[in-house]
Amino acid sequence: VLFDMDGVVIDTQLAVTELWERVAAQYQVELTQADFDTHIYGCPCAQTLDALFPHLSEDERAAVFAEEYAYETSLTYTPMSGVGDFLRALHENGVPTALVTSGERWKVAEVMRQIGIGNLFNAYVTAEDIPRGKPDPACYVLGAERLGVSTDRCIVFEDSISGVQAAIAAGMQCVGVRPTRMASALLAEGASWVIPHFESVRLEHGENSALAVHLMPDVTLWLNGH
Repeated sequence: VLFDMDGVVIDTQLAVTELWERVAAQYQVELTQADFDTHIYGCPCAQTLDALFPHLSEDERAAVFAEEYAYETSLTYTPMSGVGDFLRALHENGVPTALVTSGERWKVAEVMRQIGIGNLFNAYVTAEDIPRGKPDPACYVLGAERLGVSTDRCIVFEDSISGVQAAIAAGMQCVGVRPTRMASALLAEGASWVIPHFESVRLEHGENSALAVHLMPDVTLWLNGH
């Protein structure tokens, strides 16, 4: 089972929105909701700058990177509701898990330090590991490789359009994690289902040591032995 970080493991949508609204105001760029959904949420900083701020000089780009670092290192990160219990259940039952994020290693380290679940992931993929960010599928393909499993045996939890596109392009099954407003957009990109949080997600035991992820009434995803 593979997890995106921002918006899936930690609740950062408001913080990400605030940061890029501030950057847009500084450089007099008007951002639409579509810009946030397509080029900001789930995307590396450099990719966002290329798409929405192509006129910035190298010095200005460097200033945005520095601002992002200062802002994100000042945050107190909060885990998404229910995700810790779900990760612990996967870990205790020997289900391999990976964190696959467009964030950089320093941010992953800080998030894991704050919320204390770093030991629950078997593998990590960060921005430094891949040549291109989501929606390129390379990050999820690498995540599967590091877990030693084929991509068609993977379930991904994602909250962004670019992330869902990456998971589907990698040949994985994808579950969206977003409020109702974004559900239709994630489903349109290929997510099989969309859940608002992990509170009702649980691991179930079937016959012959089979394991399944119970997402919601009448939706069960088998992990093995079925």
